[in-house]
Amino acid sequence: MLTKEKILLIDGDEGVRKSLSLFFGARNYHLHTVENAMQALISIQKQAYDIILCDEVLPDMDGLDFFKIINNRCQETIKILISFYGNNTTLEEVRKRGVDWLLTKPFSGDEVEAALLVLIKSKQGKNSRSPKEKC
Repeated sequence: MLTKEKILLIDGDEGVRKSLSLFFGARNYHLHTVENAMQALISIQKQAYDIILCDEVLPDMDGLDFFKIINNRCQETIKILISFYGNNTTLEEVRKRGVDWLLTKPFSGDEVEAALLVLIKSKQGKNSRSPKEKC
């Protein structure tokens, strides 16, 4: 169902990157993983992404700061912030910063996939008055 979307995962945790790579790869989804914001910014310059999943705590930058940097040029890209259990970050807070969804660790690949499907359906249902670029 997500075979056409290009997905970027930014997470400093190698285990998260590997497990989601296996999950998405088994479904023939296009997933590219990087471990920090700088690598993500370089990747975004080379490739347009439909979906960006970004950990809140990266080795080189806060995930919300990363989304702040890319928000203007990536308005149509679905943005998901990955937070850790017990953090006080709320969905309302992240939506104010242009993020579409808050995903809390620990999570399963099925939970990520379900969230992506809901967000894609929601984005498709909205009528854009002016075309906006994906990242």
